[in-house]
Amino acid sequence: MSTVVVGFDGSDLARRAVRFGAEEASRRGAALQVVHAVRAPLPEPVFTPMSVPVPEFVTEETMSKAAEDHLAELAEEIRRDWPSLEVATHVRIGRPVDVLAEEPGDLLVLGSSGRTGIAEMFLGSTAVELVSTAGRPVIVTRSGPVDGRVVVGVDGSDTSTDAIAFAFEHAARHGRELHALYAFNDAGWAELPEPDVDHVRADLSKLLDEQLAPHAARWPDVHVSHEVVFDAPARALLQAADGAALVAVGSHGRGAVTRAILGSVSHAVLHHAPCPVAVVHRR
Repeated sequence: MSTVVVGFDGSDLARRAVRFGAEEASRRGAALQVVHAVRAPLPEPVFTPMSVPVPEFVTEETMSKAAEDHLAELAEEIRRDWPSLEVATHVRIGRPVDVLAEEPGDLLVLGSSGRTGIAEMFLGSTAVELVSTAGRPVIVTRSGPVDGRVVVGVDGSDTSTDAIAFAFEHAARHGRELHALYAFNDAGWAELPEPDVDHVRADLSKLLDEQLAPHAARWPDVHVSHEVVFDAPARALLQAADGAALVAVGSHGRGAVTRAILGSVSHAVLHHAPCPVAVVHRR
């Protein structure tokens, strides 16, 4: 059985990510694994709320116990809402990035930021690092719309092809429409005569059709629309993300140096999209 892994830190955004992951796991026929990483603290005195304060120390054991109690409560809630879903919870000691990177699973789901986030639209450091290096699809959730279409960015790269496949599968599982967007940002187009611009648009539209065709044949029930725009890819995708249920992008496009470097388009979409974002890596 496949597994959807969700990182949890006790924050409201992480709780939303767990519920997103539970719905996704349920639709995939997968198991849900919720992981809370606890970083070992330096012992420091705290006081329990008693009539006579009794000092105790924050340790790995006390933090792990608190995390386990929180996870048990959360797992009960998830099982109540998804009674047929297989749910497991784990508390691990270590940096969240290291812990989550080592957890086996087919999909990793994260909240957009954790307890230290200034606001939901600021991507947390854990999410930034994992999205860049996870080597598997990562969905970063937000509390934006969940009932709209699925948007996928297309640029002809290998990771773009994988993002298209991911987007089709997600749209099919959730009964969503799919909108594929090819943004052409060559500054030279603005100097072309209008008939030539139309020819460029037609050629790119044909290329887009060819890239979508095998996936459309596999998922015939998914209603597909596509669009070629003459604009910066990040700006075009962010405009298309308004009201979307999910935006899927490759981890990098044509200009990537290594797989460990997040492309500028996916980076911008991750930081500014109002809806969940899936970043798809080449395996």
